[in-house]
Amino acid sequence: MIPAEADEARIAIVGLGYVGLSTAACLASKFHVTGIDLDPAKVGLIGQAKAPFLETGLQPLLEEHVPNGRLECTTSPSSVSDSDIVFITVGTPSSMSGEIDLSQVRSASRSIGEAIAGSTKQPTVIVKSTVIPGTTRSVVKPILEQSSGKTCGEGFGLCSNPEFLREGQAIRDTLKPSRIVIGPIDQYSRDQVLSFYRSFYGEQMPPVVETSADTAELIKYSSNAFLATKISFINLIARICEKIPGSDVNDVARGMGLDPRIGPLFLQAGPGFGGSCFPKDVKALVEYAKRLGVEPSILESALEVNETQPDNVVSQAEKMLGRVQGKRIAVLGLAFNPNTDDVRESRAIPLIRKLVDKGAVVGAYDPMAMEGAKRELGPIISYSPNAKACVKGTDLVIIMTAWREFQDLDSDELTTLMGGRARVLDARRIFDPARFSKAEFTATGLGRLSN
Repeated sequence: MIPAEADEARIAIVGLGYVGLSTAACLASKFHVTGIDLDPAKVGLIGQAKAPFLETGLQPLLEEHVPNGRLECTTSPSSVSDSDIVFITVGTPSSMSGEIDLSQVRSASRSIGEAIAGSTKQPTVIVKSTVIPGTTRSVVKPILEQSSGKTCGEGFGLCSNPEFLREGQAIRDTLKPSRIVIGPIDQYSRDQVLSFYRSFYGEQMPPVVETSADTAELIKYSSNAFLATKISFINLIARICEKIPGSDVNDVARGMGLDPRIGPLFLQAGPGFGGSCFPKDVKALVEYAKRLGVEPSILESALEVNETQPDNVVSQAEKMLGRVQGKRIAVLGLAFNPNTDDVRESRAIPLIRKLVDKGAVVGAYDPMAMEGAKRELGPIISYSPNAKACVKGTDLVIIMTAWREFQDLDSDELTTLMGGRARVLDARRIFDPARFSKAEFTATGLGRLSN
């Protein structure tokens, strides 16, 4: 069982990406945590109390818990042998077909099993990686049993416990989650996981949804797929608004969002969803549903709208400029969301490629995601040191990420930088059109008929 004193419990976390490291940094406030990752460069950075990626609130936690020894990192999976709780938080990327790639989950399960084979402890293994229904039960469990020589429920516990963390807000979501979903394989793991979370959250314990492991895994996919579908739905409505004089998708979204059955969240029209979760999770659920003989038409439509949303941004740009060939266009924002440096599936990347293919001369700037964008795009565009340098002398500015510094741009200064005639395509709807009503300044957003 979890020791009576929380500080005595030892936690291991296998996989130090956004989920794993954010979880480790938060748990280190009450437990001794060992983080394991096969990337020696990442482990080295964390060992110096340096965050290997941008995540709000992560750096201060590392600076506190690495020096005091409550968070240690290693490349050796054998270090899980003396742990009470072992989290699996490795990546589950999409394969070429869109199906989930479980190779890292299999590898982590095998390493954990080998590490606990000779241990006298009875650890509980918690699968927090996003995996298709049946993975914990039919993939992780047999690998653990075979590699450890122990039986689930006796030699170790096993539980599905999906995460619901948002990139850029992962620390906040770990400390104050909306719910905890657990799918224990055995009674031992159920008791251990509940005891562990009660030790960590105390009186702030969030609601717990206890179900089967398969259902817990499906809850994660269903949550992400629904939110992605909601985004694609409002983006489709935005396209309709762009054809109707006087119509504005913001007004439509507000009218919808006041209905308590719908709610206002994820009804912000924009260039589409990206990041490490929504695109791959929806694709994985589509492929999983097809394997079951279920036609996932709604999910396929959500993906189609998202894939074509950059085309809609290009179309709006062409309406504003007449044509984009030969035009100088500044793209502000390369990360898929603010407060992160992650460019995975960022809609800015395909947008830029489409603009370049049409002959536009593109420059870009992002306060945090420049290096990631350079790896994706290479030399096909120019990169600016700041927003003002990026905007100077351009024919059009496209806002693709809602960074605060872009919201603070001054219309008079933009007009001067752009040579007396400013045009802004606000794909994130961060500007109030009333701020930019001067004759020499044209600003439009997705979901509103262009001038």
